[in-house]
Amino acid sequence: MQRLREMLAHGGIAVLAFVFALAFASFYLVDALSQVALFVFQQHVDETLEFKIAGTEIYYGQALVATLIVLLVAGALYGLWRLTRSAYRTCPECHSEIPREASVCRYCTTELLEGFH
Repeated sequence: MQRLREMLAHGGIAVLAFVFALAFASFYLVDALSQVALFVFQQHVDETLEFKIAGTEIYYGQALVATLIVLLVAGALYGLWRLTRSAYRTCPECHSEIPREASVCRYCTTELLEGFH
């Protein structure tokens, strides 16, 4: 949440709008791809994606598509998060950039907390 506040404070509304537009377009792309994947799967199985409970036919094709969409979007968001995560962090004492894995600042020798980002 703090990164969002910092981005908005530094004129990042255009960037935020672009990210939302990209996410919206990506959702529809993933939806189309999952619909095609389901259609191909259904053609190879030669059966409808349904089952019966007490005489009621339940079609689970749309649930499968929704599951594929959620998995693909979650995977894309996780990948984006990993890409945007910085390899460096700032020392709380001397404010120098140090590697994220460091436990001691190489400039001021301050011991860094494990959960500090």
